[in-house]
Amino acid sequence: MKKLLLFLALITSSVVHGQVTSYLKFKLVDQEIIYQSVFMQDSVTATALEAFYKTKSYASNVVTSAEGLQFDVTDLTVDFKKFQFTQVGTPSIMQTGKFSGVITVGVKDGRYRITFKSIQVTGDVGYKKITEKESLTTYATKNSATILSPDWCRPNMLGLLDQAFTDKLQYKKIKDDW
Repeated sequence: MKKLLLFLALITSSVVHGQVTSYLKFKLVDQEIIYQSVFMQDSVTATALEAFYKTKSYASNVVTSAEGLQFDVTDLTVDFKKFQFTQVGTPSIMQTGKFSGVITVGVKDGRYRITFKSIQVTGDVGYKKITEKESLTTYATKNSATILSPDWCRPNMLGLLDQAFTDKLQYKKIKDDW
């Protein structure tokens, strides 16, 4: 009997561990895929971040509060060549995709956390052309958005998207010397 219980426990634990709910800086929260990253930056302020994001073409409706800021992202694209991915090895959704959503940036003690929610995508997924914005969660998850799809948990999918989001959203000091 003990051997049977041990066997069932091993089977159950292997099934539980096989379900991926996060990959790099992407994770599932309340059945929605989000991107969340913490960056260390000396003397970063909400005001500096606001000025930085207001210069970006993909950011709009930047609103600053005491805790940080929030803004909308529209049509953020992935530059796969910048990260040395070949066109042949890059899925069509990463080549043609435009990503939109809402970003919240929390600022505290020399660091800031970016949370990208309500991520929507347009583009070509190979079997379908997405012309109207649709939730990324629909494509990148399985089982009613309780696990990430193995097809998306690859370096040339969410890995590439992670690099692109980090590159575009990470604060870089604006050069004010002319």
